[in-house]
Amino acid sequence: MNKIFITASIITFLIAIYFAGIAYKIYLGGDLAYDLDEIYMNIGYCALFLSIGVYSLHLRDQKKQKR
Repeated sequence: MNKIFITASIITFLIAIYFAGIAYKIYLGGDLAYDLDEIYMNIGYCALFLSIGVYSLHLRDQKKQKR
């Protein structure tokens, strides 16, 4: 069960890095007047997946303490 939480957190951290990379690439590449909404959306997804990853690590710690 412990490996499931670690695997889930690693996967969500990688997805968060992916969305952060997309936002950074858009930020560097173009006209911010049109692309700013897309940048904010990708940053929001990045924050969402980071929080899910941290929460899965928190659940892992809680499961350890119950044992």
